[in-house]
Amino acid sequence: MSRQELERFVDDAEQDSSIRWLLRHCRTNDALILAGRKLGYRITRVDLQRAMEAEREEHRLCWLDQQCETINPADGRAWAVAEQGERAEGTVVNGSMQQHR
Repeated sequence: MSRQELERFVDDAEQDSSIRWLLRHCRTNDALILAGRKLGYRITRVDLQRAMEAEREEHRLCWLDQQCETINPADGRAWAVAEQGERAEGTVVNGSMQQHR
């Protein structure tokens, strides 16, 4: 029914070994939803899909964050000034500089 209900289900499963045991035997998303409903949680396929998408997005953002290089703020300002100078001289199009005519 809502993300909060799914979060409550997950929290309860983390606390209760009998729920965890039951969930280990779920081989499909439908089986997981059915188990949750039998236990009294009002979760839907949409809830589960949204939670899985949010989890993937969070992992993607963490991966991207790890790929970014941390730079010194002074270096960042110098880079920004140089970038502005290049833009004043021409236009960057598809990663290459095009001179104004």
